[in-house]
Amino acid sequence: MNGNRIIGFLLTLALCSMGAIAQDSTAVKPKRKFKDIVTLNGYLKNLNIVSFSPNKLIGNSNEQFLHNRLNLRIYPVKGLTVAAELRSRFFYAGATANSPVAKDAMQLDPGLVDMNWNIGNNVNPVHLNTTLDRLWVGWGNDKVDIRVGRQRINWGINTAWNPNDIFNAFNFVNFDYEEMPGADAFRFQYFGKNMSGFEIAVAPHRSWKRSTAAFMYKFNAKNYDFQFIAGQYQTDITAGFGFAGNAGNAGLKGEIQWFGPYEGFVDSIHTVTASVTADYSFSNSLYLSGSVLYSSNGIDDADPAKLATFFTGAALTAKNLMPTKYNALITLSYPATPLIGISFSALYGYGPNLLFLSPGITYSIVENWDVFLVGQLFFSEFPEITSTGITSSYQNLSNSIFLRLKWSF
Repeated sequence: MNGNRIIGFLLTLALCSMGAIAQDSTAVKPKRKFKDIVTLNGYLKNLNIVSFSPNKLIGNSNEQFLHNRLNLRIYPVKGLTVAAELRSRFFYAGATANSPVAKDAMQLDPGLVDMNWNIGNNVNPVHLNTTLDRLWVGWGNDKVDIRVGRQRINWGINTAWNPNDIFNAFNFVNFDYEEMPGADAFRFQYFGKNMSGFEIAVAPHRSWKRSTAAFMYKFNAKNYDFQFIAGQYQTDITAGFGFAGNAGNAGLKGEIQWFGPYEGFVDSIHTVTASVTADYSFSNSLYLSGSVLYSSNGIDDADPAKLATFFTGAALTAKNLMPTKYNALITLSYPATPLIGISFSALYGYGPNLLFLSPGITYSIVENWDVFLVGQLFFSEFPEITSTGITSSYQNLSNSIFLRLKWSF
């Protein structure tokens, strides 16, 4: 679908909405206010990134860009919602603004409909990319909710790793994309009694072997929420299970997902990803969370090509949430003052001894304005070619410092 067709689609939605609004306004008195029919919010962020590495193969880089988001909702009649969310990034200095390869990669849209555009792709040293990562129409009431279009289908329960999130997996290292990616899909939800219900979701693609379709049933028992998932994940049959509840005063969550190719099922290698998270909030507002992840596809050596997927997010899927097989993550956050919050995360991947450290601090300047300073440090065993052959040494592979100013509206 090209830009003109999408614009035409949006205009059609707007006209239909206006017609429905007109009908609704004559049937319902008093008349609804405009703010009850249309809402618009979002943010504008400026992000500066400085990256440096003692490893000459990785090198140093910098990045400066503006990040804008617009979230539009239209409620023409009771139960009906039209949603559009636009994400735009303007790179005005740094590696991306001067790299044709990076610009081309940014334009790739994994969805069924191409709604990702590079503007001024051949202009250096600047670059503008914009994408509609949400565009859906939905109708719902107390019992059902139906949505069609690009949307976030969040079946995951855990904070960092979500094996159950088969429709749109994400890399938690990318902290600047809070909304996370969406999928072009149809979704039907039914809400039963006592927190029970089921969902059916289908994310088609041009090739059925790249499509995902699944069913989820959820219920509550013994103060725990449970969910069961079954369906197709691209070329695989998949089944999963998740739970969330409390163990004493601590929260406890878990997910497991199994994948098996439906062609050559008996002789094929099957994949299992599983994660468990426990978290606890202390009386002084200190929050502590610990997670473990098992990924049967993970490596147990220092393959630099496979480790690179963690840095870039490339090839990250529900079957491959981490490059390493056994992983552990500890996260803590604490409001030092009403205006200052501090955080720290430490991740360890067994095998190549992958270590990721991320300290951060947030300062609220005034209402709707805040500054975020965070670091990301990566360490790992790294193979090197020497005169005596291939050896491996533990190295500081990469370091990045992020400074972000954000205005929300």
